[in-house]
Amino acid sequence: MKKAILILSYFILMLLHTGCNKILLYSYGIRNPKIENQKSLFKYLKKNKLSNDNNFCLKDTTTFNKLLLQGISAPEIRFYDHNGYLMIYRNDKRCNGQNDSLITFLDPKNVVKIDSTENIHSYLKQLRMFDGKDINPEDFKNYDYYLITYWAKWIGKANKTKMDHWNSSIKRKKNLKIKDIKVTADYMDFWVLDKKDMIKVYSRKSKTENK
Repeated sequence: MKKAILILSYFILMLLHTGCNKILLYSYGIRNPKIENQKSLFKYLKKNKLSNDNNFCLKDTTTFNKLLLQGISAPEIRFYDHNGYLMIYRNDKRCNGQNDSLITFLDPKNVVKIDSTENIHSYLKQLRMFDGKDINPEDFKNYDYYLITYWAKWIGKANKTKMDHWNSSIKRKKNLKIKDIKVTADYMDFWVLDKKDMIKVYSRKSKTENK
Protein backbone atom coordinates (compact mmCIF):
# COMPACT_ATOMS: atom_id res chain seq x y z
CA MET A 1 0.00 0.00 0.00
CA LYS A 2 2.67 2.49 1.03
CA LYS A 3 4.71 1.75 -2.12
CA ALA A 4 1.68 2.53 -4.29
CA ILE A 5 1.10 5.80 -2.41
CA LEU A 6 4.73 6.85 -2.89
CA ILE A 7 4.55 6.12 -6.62
CA LEU A 8 1.32 8.04 -7.18
CA SER A 9 2.63 10.88 -5.00
CA TYR A 10 5.67 11.24 -7.26
CA PHE A 11 3.51 11.40 -10.36
CA ILE A 12 1.16 13.95 -8.83
CA LEU A 13 4.16 16.20 -8.23
CA MET A 14 5.37 15.66 -11.80
CA LEU A 15 1.95 16.51 -13.22
CA LEU A 16 1.55 19.62 -11.10
CA HIS A 17 4.92 21.07 -12.01
CA THR A 18 4.82 20.59 -15.77
CA GLY A 19 2.89 22.21 -18.61
CA CYS A 20 -0.58 23.54 -17.97
CA ASN A 21 -0.73 22.12 -14.46
CA LYS A 22 1.92 24.56 -13.28
CA ILE A 23 -0.46 27.35 -14.29
CA LEU A 24 -3.27 25.66 -12.38
CA LEU A 25 -1.09 25.36 -9.30
CA TYR A 26 -0.62 29.11 -8.99
CA SER A 27 -3.72 30.50 -10.67
CA TYR A 28 -6.53 28.23 -9.49
CA GLY A 29 -5.71 27.91 -5.79
CA ILE A 30 -4.89 24.21 -5.68
CA ARG A 31 -5.05 22.83 -2.14
CA ASN A 32 -3.57 19.89 -0.29
CA PRO A 33 -5.62 16.76 -1.12
CA LYS A 34 -7.76 15.44 1.71
CA ILE A 35 -9.52 12.15 2.25
CA GLU A 36 -13.02 12.58 0.80
CA ASN A 37 -16.31 10.72 1.11
CA GLN A 38 -19.73 10.74 -0.51
CA LYS A 39 -21.02 13.58 1.69
CA SER A 40 -18.03 15.89 1.18
CA LEU A 41 -17.95 15.40 -2.59
CA PHE A 42 -21.69 15.94 -3.07
CA LYS A 43 -21.43 19.07 -0.93
CA TYR A 44 -18.59 20.37 -3.11
CA LEU A 45 -20.48 19.66 -6.34
CA LYS A 46 -23.60 21.40 -5.04
CA LYS A 47 -21.66 24.44 -3.83
CA ASN A 48 -20.00 24.85 -7.23
CA LYS A 49 -23.20 24.15 -9.17
CA LEU A 50 -21.76 21.05 -10.80
CA SER A 51 -23.90 18.03 -11.65
CA ASN A 52 -24.24 15.15 -9.15
CA ASP A 53 -25.31 12.78 -11.93
CA ASN A 54 -23.05 9.98 -13.16
CA ASN A 55 -20.27 10.78 -10.68
CA PHE A 56 -17.90 7.99 -9.68
CA CYS A 57 -14.50 7.46 -8.11
CA LEU A 58 -11.54 5.10 -8.56
CA LYS A 59 -11.81 1.84 -6.65
CA ASP A 60 -8.38 1.87 -4.94
CA THR A 61 -4.85 3.28 -4.88
CA THR A 62 -3.63 0.80 -7.50
CA THR A 63 -6.21 2.08 -9.97
CA PHE A 64 -5.26 5.66 -9.08
CA ASN A 65 -1.62 4.83 -9.71
CA LYS A 66 -2.45 3.40 -13.16
CA LEU A 67 -4.26 6.62 -14.02
CA LEU A 68 -1.21 8.70 -13.19
CA LEU A 69 1.15 6.37 -15.03
CA GLN A 70 -0.94 7.01 -18.15
CA GLY A 71 -0.25 10.72 -17.78
CA ILE A 72 -3.87 11.60 -17.14
CA SER A 73 -4.37 14.65 -14.94
CA ALA A 74 -7.43 16.66 -13.94
CA PRO A 75 -9.44 18.29 -15.30
CA GLU A 76 -9.21 16.00 -18.30
CA ILE A 77 -11.56 14.26 -20.73
CA ARG A 78 -11.30 11.02 -22.69
CA PHE A 79 -13.67 9.69 -25.34
CA TYR A 80 -14.61 6.13 -26.29
CA ASP A 81 -16.49 5.20 -29.48
CA HIS A 82 -19.77 3.27 -29.78
CA ASN A 83 -17.86 -0.02 -29.49
CA GLY A 84 -16.31 1.23 -26.28
CA TYR A 85 -12.78 1.69 -27.65
CA LEU A 86 -10.60 4.60 -26.56
CA MET A 87 -10.35 7.32 -29.21
CA ILE A 88 -6.77 8.50 -29.78
CA TYR A 89 -6.54 12.22 -30.39
CA ARG A 90 -4.66 13.56 -27.38
CA ASN A 91 -1.38 15.41 -27.89
CA ASP A 92 0.63 14.88 -24.69
CA LYS A 93 2.73 17.97 -25.40
CA ARG A 94 -0.28 20.23 -25.08
CA CYS A 95 -2.58 20.96 -22.14
CA ASN A 96 -5.80 19.04 -21.62
CA GLY A 97 -7.85 22.05 -22.72
CA GLN A 98 -7.25 20.96 -26.31
CA ASN A 99 -9.69 18.08 -25.85
CA ASP A 100 -12.65 20.31 -26.57
CA SER A 101 -11.67 20.09 -30.25
CA LEU A 102 -12.75 16.45 -30.39
CA ILE A 103 -16.22 17.30 -29.10
CA THR A 104 -16.69 19.53 -32.13
CA PHE A 105 -15.35 16.76 -34.36
CA LEU A 106 -17.64 14.05 -32.97
CA ASP A 107 -19.61 12.48 -35.79
CA PRO A 108 -19.99 8.80 -36.76
CA LYS A 109 -18.91 9.79 -40.28
CA ASN A 110 -15.54 11.08 -39.07
CA VAL A 111 -12.71 8.61 -38.58
CA VAL A 112 -10.67 8.76 -35.37
CA LYS A 113 -7.83 6.39 -34.53
CA ILE A 114 -8.70 4.01 -31.70
CA ASP A 115 -6.87 1.95 -29.11
CA SER A 116 -8.55 -1.45 -29.27
CA THR A 117 -6.68 -2.61 -26.15
CA GLU A 118 -8.57 -0.16 -23.94
CA ASN A 119 -12.33 -0.57 -23.65
CA ILE A 120 -14.77 1.47 -21.57
CA HIS A 121 -16.67 -1.60 -20.38
CA SER A 122 -13.49 -3.09 -18.92
CA TYR A 123 -12.53 0.26 -17.43
CA LEU A 124 -15.87 0.55 -15.63
CA LYS A 125 -14.74 -2.31 -13.37
CA GLN A 126 -12.13 0.09 -11.96
CA LEU A 127 -14.80 2.59 -10.85
CA ARG A 128 -17.03 2.72 -7.80
CA MET A 129 -19.86 4.81 -6.42
CA PHE A 130 -18.77 7.48 -3.93
CA ASP A 131 -19.71 5.12 -1.08
CA GLY A 132 -17.49 2.35 -2.47
CA LYS A 133 -20.29 0.24 -3.95
CA ASP A 134 -20.04 -1.35 -7.42
CA ILE A 135 -21.65 0.41 -10.37
CA ASN A 136 -24.28 -1.20 -12.59
CA PRO A 137 -22.81 -2.05 -16.04
CA GLU A 138 -26.31 -2.12 -17.55
CA ASP A 139 -26.41 1.68 -17.22
CA PHE A 140 -23.60 2.01 -19.78
CA LYS A 141 -24.88 0.24 -22.85
CA ASN A 142 -25.93 1.38 -26.32
CA TYR A 143 -24.40 4.85 -26.60
CA ASP A 144 -22.83 6.57 -29.63
CA TYR A 145 -19.93 7.79 -27.49
CA TYR A 146 -18.74 7.57 -23.92
CA LEU A 147 -17.12 10.59 -22.30
CA ILE A 148 -15.05 10.38 -19.12
CA THR A 149 -14.46 13.67 -17.33
CA TYR A 150 -11.71 13.54 -14.71
CA TRP A 151 -11.84 16.07 -11.89
CA ALA A 152 -10.69 16.44 -8.28
CA LYS A 153 -11.93 18.56 -5.41
CA TRP A 154 -8.41 19.63 -4.50
CA ILE A 155 -7.62 21.23 -7.88
CA GLY A 156 -9.88 24.20 -7.16
CA LYS A 157 -11.59 26.44 -9.72
CA ALA A 158 -10.29 24.50 -12.71
CA ASN A 159 -13.11 21.96 -12.29
CA LYS A 160 -15.93 24.40 -12.95
CA THR A 161 -14.07 26.36 -15.63
CA LYS A 162 -13.35 23.27 -17.72
CA MET A 163 -16.44 21.18 -16.97
CA ASP A 164 -18.91 23.96 -17.71
CA HIS A 165 -17.19 24.56 -21.05
CA TRP A 166 -17.14 20.89 -21.96
CA ASN A 167 -20.77 20.37 -20.93
CA SER A 168 -21.84 23.29 -23.12
CA SER A 169 -20.03 21.74 -26.08
CA ILE A 170 -21.64 18.35 -25.44
CA LYS A 171 -25.13 19.84 -25.28
CA ARG A 172 -24.68 21.18 -28.80
CA LYS A 173 -24.33 17.59 -30.02
CA LYS A 174 -28.06 16.95 -29.76
CA ASN A 175 -28.01 14.36 -32.53
CA LEU A 176 -25.65 12.07 -30.61
CA LYS A 177 -26.28 9.82 -27.63
CA ILE A 178 -23.32 10.51 -25.34
CA LYS A 179 -22.84 8.89 -21.94
CA ASP A 180 -21.19 11.40 -19.62
CA ILE A 181 -19.13 9.65 -16.92
CA LYS A 182 -17.51 11.87 -14.28
CA VAL A 183 -14.61 10.41 -12.30
CA THR A 184 -13.00 12.12 -9.33
CA ALA A 185 -9.26 11.68 -8.75
CA ASP A 186 -9.66 12.46 -5.04
CA TYR A 187 -8.44 10.22 -2.23
CA MET A 188 -11.46 8.23 -0.96
CA ASP A 189 -12.21 7.21 2.61
CA PHE A 190 -12.87 3.55 1.74
CA TRP A 191 -9.28 3.26 0.43
CA VAL A 192 -8.26 3.21 4.14
CA LEU A 193 -5.34 5.63 3.76
CA ASP A 194 -2.98 6.98 6.37
CA LYS A 195 -2.71 10.78 6.07
CA LYS A 196 1.05 10.64 6.56
CA ASP A 197 1.32 8.73 3.26
CA MET A 198 -0.57 11.39 1.30
CA ILE A 199 1.11 13.91 -0.97
CA LYS A 200 1.28 17.54 0.19
CA VAL A 201 0.70 20.22 -2.45
CA TYR A 202 1.76 23.82 -1.99
CA SER A 203 -0.93 26.25 -3.07
CA ARG A 204 -0.64 29.87 -4.08
CA LYS A 205 -2.25 31.05 -0.85
CA SER A 206 -1.02 28.49 1.65
CA LYS A 207 1.99 26.34 2.42
CA THR A 208 0.40 24.44 5.27
CA GLU A 209 -0.01 20.69 5.33
CA ASN A 210 -3.24 18.81 5.77
CA LYS A 211 -4.63 19.01 9.27
